Amino acid sequence: MSNALQRLIDLLPKSPEFVGTITSEDHPKYKVLVVDGTGLVLCTSSTKYSVGTRVFVSDQEIKRTAPSGAVVQIEV
Repeated sequence: MSNALQRLIDLLPKSPEFVGTITSEDHPKYKVLVVDGTGLVLCTSSTKYSVGTRVFVSDQEIKRTAPSGAVVQIEV
């Protein structure tokens, strides 16, 4: 029987995800302006996105599109 706490910890993401807006597009390289004010991040993606698209970014890689609306940070 495995440890339930360890299984729960394994479900948590290893690196944080940020929401940002693509400001420059040169597929597969993109510049993303992160919403929390950290600035521009150079990211890569296998999927083509256009300028102005909101996306989730983790480890300098665009993961998927992000819904529009307010961003709330939750500390765990």
